[in-house]
Amino acid sequence: MKEADVNANQYVVTDNKTKNINSLSLTKNNTLKIHSSPKTDSSPAYHLKNSKAQTESHGRSDRSNNFEEKNLNRNILNKTLLNKNILNRADSQTYKAVSKNAYVSKETPIRLSFQLMTRAEPAALVIETIKSLLAIKADDDEILIVDNNNTQTTLYEPLAQFCASLAARHNVHFYHIDSVAGFKAGALNLALGLMDPNCSHIVVVDSDYQALPQARISIANAIERYPSHALLQFPQFYRDAGRVDIHSELNHYFNHHLYRPFNRKRALSTGTYAVIRRRALLDLGGWSGASITEDAQMGVLMHGRGLRSQFVPEVIATGLLPTTLHDLMSQRRRWIYGNMQVLNTYFSASSNLPSTSSSTTDSPVTDSSATKKKLSERLAYMGAHLSQLSAWVNFTGIFIVLQLLTLLIITGALLFSTSLNIHALLAPLYIVYASYAIFLGRRLWAYMHDSAPLNQQTSHGAALILGSRLRAWAVHLNFWELGALSWWPVLWGQEKPFICTPKQELISTRKSVYVANLMAMPKVLLMLNITTAIIVSPFSLLYSPLLFGCAVMVCLLKVWAAKVMLANYSYEEYKVANERVAAESFITRSLSTKNLGTKNFDGRSLGARNLSAKSFVTKKSSHPHKISIAKSKDKPLTSSFKDDNAVNF
Repeated sequence: MKEADVNANQYVVTDNKTKNINSLSLTKNNTLKIHSSPKTDSSPAYHLKNSKAQTESHGRSDRSNNFEEKNLNRNILNKTLLNKNILNRADSQTYKAVSKNAYVSKETPIRLSFQLMTRAEPAALVIETIKSLLAIKADDDEILIVDNNNTQTTLYEPLAQFCASLAARHNVHFYHIDSVAGFKAGALNLALGLMDPNCSHIVVVDSDYQALPQARISIANAIERYPSHALLQFPQFYRDAGRVDIHSELNHYFNHHLYRPFNRKRALSTGTYAVIRRRALLDLGGWSGASITEDAQMGVLMHGRGLRSQFVPEVIATGLLPTTLHDLMSQRRRWIYGNMQVLNTYFSASSNLPSTSSSTTDSPVTDSSATKKKLSERLAYMGAHLSQLSAWVNFTGIFIVLQLLTLLIITGALLFSTSLNIHALLAPLYIVYASYAIFLGRRLWAYMHDSAPLNQQTSHGAALILGSRLRAWAVHLNFWELGALSWWPVLWGQEKPFICTPKQELISTRKSVYVANLMAMPKVLLMLNITTAIIVSPFSLLYSPLLFGCAVMVCLLKVWAAKVMLANYSYEEYKVANERVAAESFITRSLSTKNLGTKNFDGRSLGARNLSAKSFVTKKSSHPHKISIAKSKDKPLTSSFKDDNAVNF
């Protein structure tokens, strides 16, 4: 153990792992303490506190075991550099291109870094996800958990304790950072710097996605099948009981949009279980924070660099649906907004879309052929990107606004008895309903042609019957207004905060569920079309049979869609979800009590007791000084990193 004195706003970097995070944003008097959970001499422990830093570098096989004065002088970063945002990677060694290799050869060993970004998640939920990864990972794979933008110690300390209790051979590393700028992309960039550089690929894992037994084999087979690809995206599926129509609507993206050959070989990332070649991501400059859907943004940027991607239609993990209808709406709103952020900057990001040919001859015929092939490939990528990025988006918003303005003008004309030809004012409504018919017809066609091929890979999956497809379409109609209007602020550059989908909200009474669902449901189109139906009804001077029929039809569709949605998020469905969440919350609270059996830095036992069948008791370790868990009355020793300028999730 060597010791060095540094100022409070300085960060000591002691080995290759911590060199990778030399652009973290800190403010005056803030400190960063990072601890790695495994407890053997093969794993490093990091600690910086107040004005004195104690550093210990044990190093993995590829890292330096020596801590020399010249390294200390070179690696202590000044305040100017520390105040740089994590997204400013110009001076970071991590994000410089490390290799120009275009593919992973068969001789290159496949080593995976499973990376979980957590923020205020129930500890029991994340622990089950980690256990599922431990069951399928290879010996030299690693699991990296970065809990970020969360200061609730009762949520992350049990998770830290669980990771600390694992044997070093599992290669599980837990870090907690109080605040990281750059949304989820900032946390992923931090993980990119903390990961083992010997890992060839990154596997992004959401905290609720549990790996199926064949996951590791399927990933390795896909990497061998597509050795030149930088991104391999596996589908997202859900394991919740009930809410079948919500499953079908969400799965439609993978069963229909991404499953088509046109999109399959030009797939953008959808987040969890994206398998990314580490060297390709480093060459790209890390994760971009330009969009709150950083996964889709990364896919566009990769294609812009000439890198290839592939959708692998194999279900290898399952996650959980949003707990409440409000959370489902918020999640969809985030996806829509983020994808439109990507589209808003699309042409600058895709200015170098790949081509499969290049001209090396002066022959005019060959040049013409190569140009046409290049243009064809570019248009194919643009079409695939637009198809995927607009899956949750529709462009009927301008017609919704037109309908609103038309109704306001007609109402004003009727109230003030103007000499205008009021019947002529109905003309815009014909255009409005024509656009609605096109939107509804296209989406209905897509759901009718969804054969749900991926559903048949799950134990309870089956091809959708006609009624199931119609109900999935009805669920989709509940997001109509969101897809039409929620992305408009992107056009004038308004930023939107990253909102995580919570997993622990409880709603206990039938009345509270009913009220919450009514508040969450979009109502703009229903109200507009009720008003339109009244204005053009048979009892009105402006009676129009066609417009009246169209307005009534839209009202009926919206009411039916709401009924299908409310049936999936009924009180009975909430009871099932609440039982799961309540159990996880109990386990989390139990794990965070100060009587939990573990070891402190001095190796003294803090006591142990059995909590439940799902809880754990930490094992004794021959290296107790590596376990960095404090008593609950103390400040958490896992980490402390605050940044007044950081954007919280």
